[in-house]
Amino acid sequence: MVFSFLKQQPEPTPVNPAELLAEAQEYIAKEDFEGALAKFDELCSLPVQSPLPLLSRATCRLQMKKYEGVIEDCEEVLKYLNTDVAGHDAEGCTTVHSLALFRMAKAYKELGQTDNAKSALMRKNAIEHKLGRDRISDEVDGGDSGNEVESEQKIALEWKEKGNVEYKNENWTKALECYKHGIGYDMYNSKLHSNACMTLIKLRRWGQALKHAEQCIALEPKWVKGYYMKGVVLSSESRLEQSRDVLKQALVLEPGNSKVKELLEEVTDRIEYVETRLRRRKNAKKASGKNEDGSQKAEEKKKAVDAEPVEEDVDSDEDYCNDDGCKTPKKVQLRISRKDIIDTCVELGAAALGVALVWILVNRSE
Repeated sequence: MVFSFLKQQPEPTPVNPAELLAEAQEYIAKEDFEGALAKFDELCSLPVQSPLPLLSRATCRLQMKKYEGVIEDCEEVLKYLNTDVAGHDAEGCTTVHSLALFRMAKAYKELGQTDNAKSALMRKNAIEHKLGRDRISDEVDGGDSGNEVESEQKIALEWKEKGNVEYKNENWTKALECYKHGIGYDMYNSKLHSNACMTLIKLRRWGQALKHAEQCIALEPKWVKGYYMKGVVLSSESRLEQSRDVLKQALVLEPGNSKVKELLEEVTDRIEYVETRLRRRKNAKKASGKNEDGSQKAEEKKKAVDAEPVEEDVDSDEDYCNDDGCKTPKKVQLRISRKDIIDTCVELGAAALGVALVWILVNRSE
């Protein structure tokens, strides 16, 4: 009993996401949303990089009138890459972001936050408009939202112009604030993401700049500027090979772009410089008989040991024996270390000091 903890514990059974989803759907079919929510909580806790479990949990929470949880789940969904989703045509949603914003708008409406509800719904409509899949939803305000989408896009452009003025005056922080306000109204405006990226490059905030550059590429795959900005950021972070690859993609789209060519040449030169230094260092270590970690090769160590002369004991009366027989060595090799010399000098000095003290004592006694 005392050592019962030493017994091997059974390994936990791995969780199957498909089974959890099937169980959750069974609960939903029975309108047991509490049971379904428990399964969705377990599903969302798994290391699965997908927004779909979060969307499903948001839908379940909407049925249970847990509106704050709906908004939290939908905000997490918006952090994922926007992808198509099927089966929600009646709601006018064809992507995961559209669906998340539509659920968010409902939650805000139930909480009495009408302005937030309208904003979420207009963002959802802007996504569908960008993709050419317009099916304007008017569930929140009961009217046509098409004009409001255009209104928000117009406000976004006004913020963009304000940001451009600050950018020209080199007020990078204020410019970035303006661009972020604009993105809040029109998050799928590639120009706003581009300007925000250039401002972040000026501020040397590479991580955020990279996200906006990648967003530009996602929104406008054939626009060279997104690739160029990504190349700039990667180069600034010394991720040279990745930068070179991105810039080559840009040249495929626009072979005559002088800025991309210039940056690509600079990055290529830096890569060659680094590779040359590494080769020289490797060759230098090889010539000195050392490995890359500075240690001497084992074989060369062995050769060095074998090449050392045999040291013989001067005081030994024993003969030196080898394969040819035994003989007394004619030549004796001595090895005197620096420590031996110092010790000898100290002993001589001590002896001299002793003689001097004795002489002094003798003279005094006379």
